[in-house]
Amino acid sequence: MAHNSRHMERDDIWGRLKQNTTPDVLVIGAGINGISVFRELGLAGANVILVDAADYCSGASAALSRMVHGGLRYLENGEFRLVQESLKERNALLANAPHYVKPLPTSIPISSYFDGIIGSTLRFFRLSQSQPRRGALMIKAGLTFYDLFTRKNKVMPSHQFFGKKATRQKFPQYRPQTLCSATYYDASVTQPERLGFEIIEQTLAENPATLALNYTRATGKGNGEVILNDELSGQQAIVKPKTIINATGAWIDFTNDALTDEASSLKKRLIGGTKGSHLMIDNEELRKAIGDHMVYFENEEGRVCILFTYQGLVLVGSTDIRVENPTGMICTQEEQDYILKSLEGIFPNIKITPEQIRFSFAGVRPLPHSNSAINGQISRDHSCVDLGPLAGGSAPVRCMVGGKWTTFRAFGEQVADAVLADLGMKRTHSTLEARIGGGAAYPQTEAQRQRWYQAVMSETGASQQRLETLLERYGTKARDVALTCANQPDQPLADAETYTHAEIAHLINVEHVTSMLDLVLRRTPLAISGTLTTNTLEDTSRIFASQRGWDENLRQDHAAETRNYLSAYHGMKQLIEDHFEMETSNVS
Repeated sequence: MAHNSRHMERDDIWGRLKQNTTPDVLVIGAGINGISVFRELGLAGANVILVDAADYCSGASAALSRMVHGGLRYLENGEFRLVQESLKERNALLANAPHYVKPLPTSIPISSYFDGIIGSTLRFFRLSQSQPRRGALMIKAGLTFYDLFTRKNKVMPSHQFFGKKATRQKFPQYRPQTLCSATYYDASVTQPERLGFEIIEQTLAENPATLALNYTRATGKGNGEVILNDELSGQQAIVKPKTIINATGAWIDFTNDALTDEASSLKKRLIGGTKGSHLMIDNEELRKAIGDHMVYFENEEGRVCILFTYQGLVLVGSTDIRVENPTGMICTQEEQDYILKSLEGIFPNIKITPEQIRFSFAGVRPLPHSNSAINGQISRDHSCVDLGPLAGGSAPVRCMVGGKWTTFRAFGEQVADAVLADLGMKRTHSTLEARIGGGAAYPQTEAQRQRWYQAVMSETGASQQRLETLLERYGTKARDVALTCANQPDQPLADAETYTHAEIAHLINVEHVTSMLDLVLRRTPLAISGTLTTNTLEDTSRIFASQRGWDENLRQDHAAETRNYLSAYHGMKQLIEDHFEMETSNVS
């Protein structure tokens, strides 16, 4: 589709890109790992360009279970270093992004005392590949270790065990076979894609030599050069970076293919991705049954599933299926049935109907290529694989393999250190204690919040109720949004009254938004929260049209494209049906 739009911000970045032909580093892939290494290099003063063939955080980085966790079950694989690193990074995120990362009490329903002891021991020593069910003793051992790993800088309460009676009182809907339960603490991330974008924004502000572009595809040209192609306008730039970082996750092998045409070391198979799907369910009984806890349970074959209240709905996941090509992932009917059947195993009396599934999403974990028979046993650890120079040039290609959302900062730091050594540069400061975006000066106590509201109210004239919404949505960056909205006539968004026209226009103009999907899927939780109706979509498309100069035909094309995509890839079939009804009633 032609994007004839007044997109000044993007034109300006392309203009600068064409001048910057020999950057220190080209990072291909703007998922959370690519974003992290971009920040680490940018803050060290490197001239670094970040590109992605789609939008920022639109692959696996948008399809996570919304958890920031230590990885309790990695203990069974003997991955102690990974668990320790994950817990350290989880605690850092709680401190650095308090606007998006929050503590999450987690309940584990347990139906046996001794299950899994032999199986887990065999797995630990790599003597078995089966996935055992875990009993109370195994879980107790795991949680004790988990607490031990964080005893130095403890930010969460220790785990607790509850007998049958106490478990029944708190979770009366658990299946009758539940003997006891354990509660421990991890964390959730409310808007992962926004967190990723804030890191990009911050890096661009702190080092003006850095550049970031979404919808820009990288292909090899030979002699160490890379062609960057704008997927929207078709314009091109040719760069010859000193180092290339392939951070395209599940697409790493495909990206390496595109960078070189002859048989080279880049043809090595690095990724063996597995697909994870999730459902967003609107069921009041289920919400009540879990309260403010995440429930972490095993289904029949010992696979771990989770559910917790997220954006007003209940998020349930996930599956673990090997895939060869990560493009165009959807949650299939089989996966939906599998997730619902697992859920029924733990809450047998709660009936979920198909129309209560408001949204579904799927992504591919960029796991290392493995011959393990069981997907759950493939390591969730990360590594940087150096494939040597790009054809005809001297730029080494380093691939970021594996990794999980929680450890993005540590992974980025490790890869940046290797790249800076290549460049003869050094990392000057650590991001371990660096606040992210709207997490800066975030008011934590009630008194601090009141002071913040008063200050921003007097500056912008916004009501406290409005500022409460904005603070939750953007952290302390809410002030910028409130200021923008204060300077113009404003009105609520149709069917999504907590958003306003000026707020949406602000996001379109300053957050590298190129399409309606960027906005409803990644810059806001409008789609995932199930609040996106046909009216909201129409209203949003009109705001886009006024900001980008679309005529009525183009506006309708964009709205239709968005509806069709959300229906096909996220199960939002209702949008198509409602639109059809609306059109029919307008005609009659």
